Amino acid sequence: MKISAATMSLAFQPDFIKKATSSPALAELSKPLPTPVKPPRDPNEEFYRFEESPWLPKNEKGEIDEIYKSLSAEDIKPMRDEFIKNEIKTFQSSICNMFDDFHNFKQQLAYLNPGLAGKHYGFTLSFDENIKITDPDGVLTPAEHTYLTEELNKRKPLKDALITNAKSIMTLLDHYSEKFGTEHTLNLEKFSKVIDYGQVFSRNTIGNFMDTIIYQIERYAPKREVEEEPLVDVHA
Repeated sequence: MKISAATMSLAFQPDFIKKATSSPALAELSKPLPTPVKPPRDPNEEFYRFEESPWLPKNEKGEIDEIYKSLSAEDIKPMRDEFIKNEIKTFQSSICNMFDDFHNFKQQLAYLNPGLAGKHYGFTLSFDENIKITDPDGVLTPAEHTYLTEELNKRKPLKDALITNAKSIMTLLDHYSEKFGTEHTLNLEKFSKVIDYGQVFSRNTIGNFMDTIIYQIERYAPKREVEEEPLVDVHA
């Protein structure tokens, strides 16, 4: 029988080599690394995240550029005013688009489903970023509620305008303290419990939508935590 050199070398390995190759430490190192645990998703943060002084340019780390930190409040005010002005335009255009789309839907409904034509209902944004039907008077049957939910969610322009408007409300609430105050907070999870566009549209004959939104926030939105500092920008 022939014995190869490789077989001989394995058979006559010194004890310290055998111990090293079979040591628990080496076996531990040979184990596959555990898969990193991903942090849980936070839909609230993904939808809208507070940004300090969004009217000021940021560096690649998301921090305010040093040159702007040395500017006075008087120097920064025009930049903030322009930001707020543009955000108000975003709010107004998105909510007016929603009003027109919802009004057209209700007009069509008079022919497609006459039984719903005389009932009062509204809509809001749900936690899963879909349109959620509101029924403050409790007049809708389960079938009607399902029907309205399905039909309104088919209207992509309405849903897009709703998402834009919701983000705009949160932005103005955080940064337009002269109008919205600093007492309340709002996120995606709480949005459907606070804002009802059916009430906003039905209570406005002159299109003063923002004041009704603020009224709903003051009445239903949670207050900021006592230990939490109001989101008043130090560079405003």
